[in-house]
Amino acid sequence: MSNILEKNDLYVEEESKDDIFSDINYICKTTPLIVESLKNGLDVAQLPNGDILTTEVKTVNTQYSWDKTKQRMFKTNQS
Repeated sequence: MSNILEKNDLYVEEESKDDIFSDINYICKTTPLIVESLKNGLDVAQLPNGDILTTEVKTVNTQYSWDKTKQRMFKTNQS
């Protein structure tokens, strides 16, 4: 059954105490995190329990050069 709660002159319909996505405090606190992560190019996943996963890919440039005397490649630079 749905209960209607009055909170600071706002009416919020409560579907379930276990439904994290209907919790206004959760929404207000996680929205900036999600928006900022997306702006920075991260992948964002929200799990059913409310956890948020962000994934970023870091680009690493590695330069190799050929050593004629040793007949092999060697790492010269990494950034």
